[in-house]
Amino acid sequence: MAAGKPLHDLVEDLFCSICLDLFKEAVVLECGHSFCKSCIDKAWDSETNPSCPECREALPSKKYTVNRQLCKVVESSQSSRQYEKELLNQEQKSHYLLGSHECREHKEALKVFCQDDGCPVCVICMISSTHKGHTFLPILEAVSMFQNKLKNTVSSLEVKMKHLKECQSKQEQNISGIKDEAQSLEQHITSEFAKLQQYLQDKKQQLIQQLKEEAAGILEKMAKNLEKIEEMNEAIQKYKSNIESTLQQEDSVLFLKGITDEIKSIMKRLEEEEELDEEEVEEEEEMEEENDQEVKEDEEEQMNERKGVFNAELVSDSLSLGVYRGPQQYSIWKEMLSVISPGLSHLTLDPNTAHPGLTLSEELTSVKHGAVKLQLSDNPKRYDSHPCVLGSQGFTSGKHYWEVEVGSKTDWDVGVTKESSSRKGKFAMDPEDGYWVIYPWNKTYWSLHLSDPLLGLCVKSQRIGVYLDYEGGQVSFYNASNMSHIYTFTDTFKEKLYPFFWVGNSQPLNLFHLKL
Repeated sequence: MAAGKPLHDLVEDLFCSICLDLFKEAVVLECGHSFCKSCIDKAWDSETNPSCPECREALPSKKYTVNRQLCKVVESSQSSRQYEKELLNQEQKSHYLLGSHECREHKEALKVFCQDDGCPVCVICMISSTHKGHTFLPILEAVSMFQNKLKNTVSSLEVKMKHLKECQSKQEQNISGIKDEAQSLEQHITSEFAKLQQYLQDKKQQLIQQLKEEAAGILEKMAKNLEKIEEMNEAIQKYKSNIESTLQQEDSVLFLKGITDEIKSIMKRLEEEEELDEEEVEEEEEMEEENDQEVKEDEEEQMNERKGVFNAELVSDSLSLGVYRGPQQYSIWKEMLSVISPGLSHLTLDPNTAHPGLTLSEELTSVKHGAVKLQLSDNPKRYDSHPCVLGSQGFTSGKHYWEVEVGSKTDWDVGVTKESSSRKGKFAMDPEDGYWVIYPWNKTYWSLHLSDPLLGLCVKSQRIGVYLDYEGGQVSFYNASNMSHIYTFTDTFKEKLYPFFWVGNSQPLNLFHLKL
């Protein structure tokens, strides 16, 4: 660049003649002209013999060197232009704040800010009665003050946005968790019903197969008897044909010849048939008295062998209607109890844990709060303050379900407790202390660790169902009358759990044992 050039000419020297923009990675050719590196590369892409795009001088090769001085000048120029631009913007803002707006009333520049009215005013307004006693700030100072407030507000909003983002992430995780849990529970429901459906399907096929076998046995006996009847009919037809042939004999001598022997043979056969009929009646009566089916079948087979051609009997066996048509659903339901898992646990109470004020039945399935406190030996297992008792059976694994008959009692607690939970003195019966229990109060169900009721007693429950899934960390309660859900605790169990009963005054609590 030549010395002494005007400023605008110097600025023009900073522009590439190809892209007409400031140089980017300026390079100089052997002819002395400079271009952007990307521009000259692109220009030479289509040329076999390179030349300068500006002076058109042919060049021996596609060679160039970095114009470092020009790059520095361009960089300095860009920084200067940015600074001038920012300075101009600042001057424009100051001019706008200090003089571009005028007071409508006094036609003066708005140079101060009234903090009381929250608006910019002129110096005449400032001393007028309208703003008497008000506090003022210079416009730029007021702008700075509100900018700081807005920046603080932005910071507060960013904190809230961060919190909301965390909440959003957690909510999305909860949504994903619920979807996964719903899918898992759906699979569990499908599996449980599939087991019942498979049992019913197997039972149906078993009954159908039994029916087919019984029907086949009866039909086989009837088919054999039908064959015998057909054979008898053929024999009789033969006798009949012989007699008709004899009757057609016109020669008297031939007719009478041997007729006596034939008649005697027929009469003898008839007499034998009558005797067999009488013997059959007597033998049937004897068989009814003995009520022995195998003997009956043997005797029938022997008599059938002795019967003559003139006697036949119908096989009148029938299908076992009572087996295949009756209270079938009820019968199958009773059989299903043996395969239902978990089935109804038949618990008993542990007298070693019972409070001295409690009286247990002889079968250890019922407990009530007596008026007299028994003199019992104290032991670490026994409750000494609360009228409580535990079940004899403890659980460290598996799924279990039992029912407690509460009747019309209004003062009871039922649930489970861990083996090491407190039993002496006063203590809270909540999950933190190892008690997962519910109790009725004021027409609702409650738990000590909850501030709200669990479920309204819209349907009075006579029995409470308790379900324990040890590995699943679940204790659920049900109205056993209709199996409606009351409440579920979830926790992690690490030691043996026992059925728990708190017994108030009046009526007893009974462990429900299904009797069939």
